[in-house]
Amino acid sequence: MKLYVIPKGSRIKAVTTDENGQKKGDFVIFHHLDGLFSYWTVEGTEDVCHLAVNQDLTLSEEGYYELS
Repeated sequence: MKLYVIPKGSRIKAVTTDENGQKKGDFVIFHHLDGLFSYWTVEGTEDVCHLAVNQDLTLSEEGYYELS
């Protein structure tokens, strides 16, 4: 499925790192679409990331999404 069809508040399993390569988190939380990109925060932080709205995702049995 495409990112643009998932509900607000959805979680994606995606390991994130800072500019020094230090791990920031294992999940990102979807907030809203913003043109061709989407607005996400790293779970438990205020750190922002953006994914393309046409990103393919797979829903896991545990209820979170994974990048395809």
